[in-house]
Amino acid sequence: MLVYRPILTVALLALAVTGLGCGGTGASAPNAEVTSAIASDQVVTAVVGHPNLPVAARLLRSGQFLDAEIVLRAILREAPDCARAKFLLGVAVLKQKRYAQARPLLDESLASRQEFADRVQVDHFLGWSCYYLGDLDAAKRAFQSHVGHVPSAADSYFGLGVIAIDEDRIADAQQALERSLELLPGTPEGARDRSKSLARLGDCALRLDKVEDALALYEEASQLWSDHYEVWGKLARVYELKERPADAEAAREKQQAALKRTGRVPEDAVP
Repeated sequence: MLVYRPILTVALLALAVTGLGCGGTGASAPNAEVTSAIASDQVVTAVVGHPNLPVAARLLRSGQFLDAEIVLRAILREAPDCARAKFLLGVAVLKQKRYAQARPLLDESLASRQEFADRVQVDHFLGWSCYYLGDLDAAKRAFQSHVGHVPSAADSYFGLGVIAIDEDRIADAQQALERSLELLPGTPEGARDRSKSLARLGDCALRLDKVEDALALYEEASQLWSDHYEVWGKLARVYELKERPADAEAAREKQQAALKRTGRVPEDAVP
């Protein structure tokens, strides 16, 4: 079964600015939007900090999730009430696909009522934790809260689109995914994320029996990101529907090559 994957690449890169941002274009340094979001939640608890939080953020940003987890657990032993450490630890374990451990950490970071620079981003990661745990209602609330505070959050719109597909609300899914595309940069850096949104729009088109539209969307997605192995599999199935066996076989070969490049299958399993 194919798995929906969040657009988190740019989200983690935003650590360079705020310590941790999210969304298709990432969040910038604390601004009026973030301050307003914090004020609206009436954050009153004093901030609990730690000198090694920037170290953990840097590890997260570079994709060293286990190392970040080790540092953050050490921080929490010294400062157990540090809400930002709980948030960053939640992200670190989320990225290791331990969603059941991530969710309570993210919940606790919000419940603390502490103000920290990237507090406004917690709902985004909470949304993906809830989604992968199968709690679509909680995921939906978290993503809706996030886009309410950060209207430029492309990945949370993507999340809302994915949930709408799961709930067979195709018109809602299309609207959310199109919004995600509008917010993503039309640059090489945004190509991977745009590919994911286009592929999900292709899924919507198939649900509506618009095979030609789905084919065009899948083809565009595959051109933007050649390692998108899921879309190559979808293309193969559509080519079969269109009675284009040679194209279907070529798409499957590209899917296997993409799986090999991304380490999804053992090298000797790829023809």
